[in-house]
Amino acid sequence: MSDCPFCNPDIGRVFHQDPVIRCLWDGYPVSPGHALITPIRHFPEWFDATRVEQAALMEGLDIAKREILKTHLPDGFNIGIN
Repeated sequence: MSDCPFCNPDIGRVFHQDPVIRCLWDGYPVSPGHALITPIRHFPEWFDATRVEQAALMEGLDIAKREILKTHLPDGFNIGIN
């Protein structure tokens, strides 16, 4: 999808990528350390993801947390699924 903002992000924003997910810093962060975990394959909602994709997205939470903690000391974490 050529109009997808996540398919070709600025490489400087990407801190992890594998065949299933991409983790990147949000281009319009709500707070310092705001990260996005996106699937590589397009699907309309969480329930259309394969079990492998769901597991990789959840593993992305740990990956993102480790990256955030390298430069930030948040009081906590907010996790949203869109």
